Amino acid sequence: MSEVFTEDRGLPPLFDIGAVLRTLWDRRVLVLGAAGAALLLALLYISVTKPTYTATSSLLVDPRDSRATNLNSVLPGIGADSAAIASQVSVIDSTDLLRKVFDEEKLRNDPEFAGRGLLSSILSVLHPGSGPTDDAVFERFRKHVSVEREGLTYVIDVSVQSHDAEKAARIAQDIVARYRASLEGQTDAANSKVNDLLTARISGLQAAVGDAERAVQDFKYEHNIFDASSGGTLQSQIDQLTTQLVTTQDQADQAESKYDQAVAAGTGPDGLNKLAEIVNSNTTDKLRQDYNQRAAALANAQSTYGPRHPTIVRMQAELGRIRGLMALEAQRITRELKASRDIAVENVKKIQAKLAEMRQRSNQSDLAEVQLRQLQRKADAARAVLDDFLKRSQETEHLQGMQISQVRVISDAIPPSQPSWPKPLLLLPTSLVLGFVLGCALALTLGERRLPVRGLPARPAIGPRERRVEALAYTPSPDGEAADAAEDGEPVAPALVNLGTYNLPPAGNGSLRNSVRAIRQEMSRLENTAFLLSVQELLVRITDRLDEGGRPFVILLTSIHEGFESGATATLIGIGLQHVKQKVLVVEIADRPAGTGQSAGKAKQRATGPFTDPASGLQTIVVSIDPADAGGEAGALAPILAGPAQEFDFVLVVGHPLSHPAFSPEPIDGSDLVIFALSSADWMSGAAAWLGGRLSPAVLKRSATIVIERDPNDPAEFQDSPTLAARKNRRAPAPAHG
Repeated sequence: MSEVFTEDRGLPPLFDIGAVLRTLWDRRVLVLGAAGAALLLALLYISVTKPTYTATSSLLVDPRDSRATNLNSVLPGIGADSAAIASQVSVIDSTDLLRKVFDEEKLRNDPEFAGRGLLSSILSVLHPGSGPTDDAVFERFRKHVSVEREGLTYVIDVSVQSHDAEKAARIAQDIVARYRASLEGQTDAANSKVNDLLTARISGLQAAVGDAERAVQDFKYEHNIFDASSGGTLQSQIDQLTTQLVTTQDQADQAESKYDQAVAAGTGPDGLNKLAEIVNSNTTDKLRQDYNQRAAALANAQSTYGPRHPTIVRMQAELGRIRGLMALEAQRITRELKASRDIAVENVKKIQAKLAEMRQRSNQSDLAEVQLRQLQRKADAARAVLDDFLKRSQETEHLQGMQISQVRVISDAIPPSQPSWPKPLLLLPTSLVLGFVLGCALALTLGERRLPVRGLPARPAIGPRERRVEALAYTPSPDGEAADAAEDGEPVAPALVNLGTYNLPPAGNGSLRNSVRAIRQEMSRLENTAFLLSVQELLVRITDRLDEGGRPFVILLTSIHEGFESGATATLIGIGLQHVKQKVLVVEIADRPAGTGQSAGKAKQRATGPFTDPASGLQTIVVSIDPADAGGEAGALAPILAGPAQEFDFVLVVGHPLSHPAFSPEPIDGSDLVIFALSSADWMSGAAAWLGGRLSPAVLKRSATIVIERDPNDPAEFQDSPTLAARKNRRAPAPAHG
């Protein structure tokens, strides 16, 4: 793999530091003059400008809320909110605060703020009575004050600019003192105002609380509502009646049960026995005992006497009387039980009626309780508000002068010893740099200094054939006089743009076709980034020199002497363009071999159809012309450019070298770009300067040079191809220039 490098010798489209440095050196007087002028202006400005001093005072807005007591302040602290800190900056810079400082310092008549400027002094001649207004003077003062927050901290800087250092420090201190006093005044004023408002409302609240409590008591008295703790309330009476009702109802049920049992028992001895179980009665017990004794005696007597015996009759009569007494006793007991039942039922009804009445009164009392609770809530609310107002009034009254300020001065303003403007250590280097940059810009805008070409004789009017040979004949200068002309201070010819120096890959046996194959192989090897980048840079430089227009672009490649340079350059450019997907046609101009001339009146050139060159892989047309034909090259190219070339993007024409007898300048006029391929020896001998002096300005703008070097390991000379050999046989000696 061969090393490929590009050597910038001209004005490449990419940034050429060499050309820039040459231009700056040529215009060094302009650059140094601009830098010196800027430095002098800075010195003049420093000498005539009155110094300005800046005094700064720093405040710390403490986000912590300092309290002397646990009582809540009327105005809370500023807090840690970033927006609150930024708001304090606006407060300090407000018109109200600065106006008070302005009036306190009596700056209305201060010459620094109330004085006239240059324009005002001129206008005062036309209007003698006019002067700056108070607002105008205040605005001038305000422009000298700046309030800034240090980043996202809680520190605020108050800066004042003035021509007097003492005055700047004094004003800054006054602004800070006024700001702190305004904060303390706001706190005390807020406490006093709140206390007055509370005091004014307390008397009204006290009257409202008294009315509310009185309404509660009147309502309770009107509706007989008493506290449950005092006893005798309606609910307690209902509870007592309910208990009595239960007891009376139980008694009535028992009386009803006894009465039913007495009715069911009847009035006989057996019924009386059952009644004895229900009611305890001595009479009943005696009657039962007497009846049992008499019944037993009757039974004994009947066993002794007959049924009609007087004793039996008497005893039966007595037993019947006892039964009658028992029946009467049973009836009496039944009547007593019925009376007891009726009394119990009546008692139940009375208690139920009274209980119903009490419950109705209870319902009415409940409704009254609802209204009472509403009145009580109003009274409680009024009492709570009154308590809060009384408590807050006492707090605000004792908070006067007890609140600690959150703002404290951490850096007091002192008279500065050095002015803040102008700063010589800043202005002088800056002006020098700006002047130097301005001078460089002017120098680069004007460009390089162009001097006329030295020693070029006037061109005589000669024929076309002689013009072609004499005008472009070149003999290398062995001592490099063209290259050293500029160093001697003598005029030099305009330089052609150089596209760079390129090394060809090793060609093996040194033939031109092998060199072409080597170029093609290097282009196909993607890992050879250096070679690809150099070819891409060459293509960029070529396309930058082409005007946007209709395709195809015609590029003429020629050289000074017969050699490999023009053919190798065509291969390098053609393969590079084909690598970036461009259609390329190579047109080689060759001499027609002897004995192949045509008869008069027929064309004296012959061209082959497009074919793919096996070495380069490019579409190629070989044009054979008669060396004796003066316009052979132009006549041979015209039908190709109008025909097959229209299908391609680029047409690379490899023409005769300048030293060839058949060289004609006509193809130059029809080309978009002319590239002169030079060897290293041609370049070192000043061939580019010689070409720049021979070409017209129009051709010079669309011409360039390129230096082609072969690999050091290749033979000293390429093996001649048949076309190159034929050219050498017909080469005519080139006359020396100058």
